Amino acid sequence: MKKFIMILAGFAMLGASVVGWLNKAEFEAAIDEHKTLVANVTDVTAKLGEAEDKRDESTTKETQSKDARNQAAAAISDSEQKLKIAERALEDVTSELKKVEIEKKEIDLAVTRAFPDGNINTTDDLNATLTMLKDQLTTAQTKKTELNTQLGTAAQAKQVQVAKVKEEETFQVQRAQRLALNSLVATVIAVNKEWDFVMINAGRAHGVAADASLLVKRGNTRIARLRIVTLEDMVTVADLIDESMVKGIDVQPGDKVIFENVQ
Repeated sequence: MKKFIMILAGFAMLGASVVGWLNKAEFEAAIDEHKTLVANVTDVTAKLGEAEDKRDESTTKETQSKDARNQAAAAISDSEQKLKIAERALEDVTSELKKVEIEKKEIDLAVTRAFPDGNINTTDDLNATLTMLKDQLTTAQTKKTELNTQLGTAAQAKQVQVAKVKEEETFQVQRAQRLALNSLVATVIAVNKEWDFVMINAGRAHGVAADASLLVKRGNTRIARLRIVTLEDMVTVADLIDESMVKGIDVQPGDKVIFENVQ
């Protein structure tokens, strides 16, 4: 009887061990699943933050571009107004020339009527009249030439102003890109300790230039400086500068990367 009870007790202990082992396996599986979910949530949150930053950056650039275009339109409108004024002045001079020509014809007609036979009694009077008409015509032609010169000068001024406006617009767009780069915060996504280089999740599409100066931060502490060796659209590969690294601290995936101030 005692042997039977001992056998039953042994089976009971064995069953308890099996159940415990199964519960432990289920508990570990649940922990692994929880860790996976946490990692997925963290990744989605990071991507959402990057998308919001890109949207804000695009909105800022669009606003600055609109301002530059408005300034360009105002400058061009002012130059066009000056051209219209010069063109109206030229039309006035042309009209004056036509009046002088009509007056000359009227004088010629008056002379013909006064001397139908073509015999002019007083040549001095006629010469004086002709001289006066010539002087008036010369003055009008000189004024027309001056207005044509002013018109050409205004056209050149317009071209210069348009070039300056385009240059300013280009400068503002580039400045907006540099300012956006100052606020960009990237992340180290891979580290090769054997060759001392890292990969970060920002590239040419984010405004990164080949000569950009990169700093690695952990919290509020700068722990290393990077030198770009390969620049792609979405990622950048950079060497760790040995003399810049903080002793006892290694760069790790997840460390933040910022750009030194760009004016």
